[in-house]
Amino acid sequence: MSANEPFHPFHAAPRIEALGPVEVESLLAAIGPGQPSFLLESGLDVAGTGRWHIAGVDPIGSFEASRDRWQVRTADGVIDSGRGDPLEQLDRWWRQWATKDPVEVDSLPFVGGAVGWIGYEAADRFLGLSPRQTPTGAIGALLDGVPDLCWQLYDEVVLIDAIEQQGWSVHRGRAGWQDRQWWRHSGGTSSDPSDSISSSPVRIVESSLTDAQYLEAVTEIRHGIGLGEVYEVNLARGWIVDPVPSPVALHRLWREAQPVPYGAMIQGDPFSVVSASPEQFLSRRGRRIGTRPIKGTIARGRDRDEDRQAATALLADPKERAELAMIVDLERNDLGRICQPGTVEVVHPAQVERYASVLHTVATVTGELRGDPSPGEILRATFPGGSITGAPKLAAMERIRQLEPWPRSIYTGSIGWLAPTGDLELSIAIRSALLRGKRALVPFGGAVTWDSKPQAERVELLDKARAMFEALGITVAH
Repeated sequence: MSANEPFHPFHAAPRIEALGPVEVESLLAAIGPGQPSFLLESGLDVAGTGRWHIAGVDPIGSFEASRDRWQVRTADGVIDSGRGDPLEQLDRWWRQWATKDPVEVDSLPFVGGAVGWIGYEAADRFLGLSPRQTPTGAIGALLDGVPDLCWQLYDEVVLIDAIEQQGWSVHRGRAGWQDRQWWRHSGGTSSDPSDSISSSPVRIVESSLTDAQYLEAVTEIRHGIGLGEVYEVNLARGWIVDPVPSPVALHRLWREAQPVPYGAMIQGDPFSVVSASPEQFLSRRGRRIGTRPIKGTIARGRDRDEDRQAATALLADPKERAELAMIVDLERNDLGRICQPGTVEVVHPAQVERYASVLHTVATVTGELRGDPSPGEILRATFPGGSITGAPKLAAMERIRQLEPWPRSIYTGSIGWLAPTGDLELSIAIRSALLRGKRALVPFGGAVTWDSKPQAERVELLDKARAMFEALGITVAH
């Protein structure tokens, strides 16, 4: 950096300070009502994926895009905007603060960078799908202005090792950093008046599909499979619920109801995102990249013996095995677009993992990257995750467009972080809520195959929703 070049935090090497024992609750309590902030929380260590909690407040820049329109903001209010391919523009923004600092790989997994999301409909632009019509009514009001891509730049973050319960702060010497140690001033539990469930009962205001419409859609998908149009389609239902607590309070509720390796709370204005996802979309460390698709679900039993019986039944179920096998094949092909030939391998074809209300079967697919692809290049090859589209991917997405009346937005997109080195960690945004004021969009979905039985699919979907809805006081009945 020359003497005349203005200071940019990411021109400086990260400075890491050990904090000693730190609890996640103290980070939550230190986040102010409506304060731009994030918490990526790993409340359940599954196969080594849930070790780190990461938090930050008050970003120094942002990138947003919807369809072919993009906007970049800096900390001092400078705005750059235009039209163009959203992933190309994401890469252009990323390269402004990218670095090859080895501390990203050799020490903490993330020492600052971009935190945010890419929504499901972002794929329309680079996959050549026609854009959705702008929704109206309650769903239109809730989604108005929500970008397809939304990334905030943080040069100061706090990390907690969930296993060792030790914390670290990271900064890059930006002036005043000593006065911005927000995590030291929590003062106990947040006193935000909206930080609790309202005295009014939480209710479902509107749904994208009635029970009858959902069952009919499952039947239509099975008909298309019989004609050879698709092999599998992930069909989702959306619900608008009201009134919901603040993002921080909702995250607290869901982390207690269903600990997961990929919990997320991204608070903004006027919309926020909360997710309690069990599923890794992509993890890149250096030249290695991997994905862990989930396909196959069964309700948990009342004790360990019933859980073991359920797990055995899940692994033996031909429908569930076929679901996972098709998606594993799709993910191998996606990774093959950006990996060295012969390096993509299925490390684990099917493992059963336990969550609060369900058991899932999960596969692990890894590969070695070819060259040094940018975040946008990686997303273009792999997004959205095959576990939430179906197979073949494009045909399944077209079917989803025909059968689901509402945009998915954040749901089944991806949430996580992008590092200056190009490393990344992204979850699939399932078990998610998009909040605006006192309302939230909360969708759930599941895979439909030839062997699907419409009523059984409806029950499976509600099993997935049970823990999250009941935490809000909404009774889920079959």
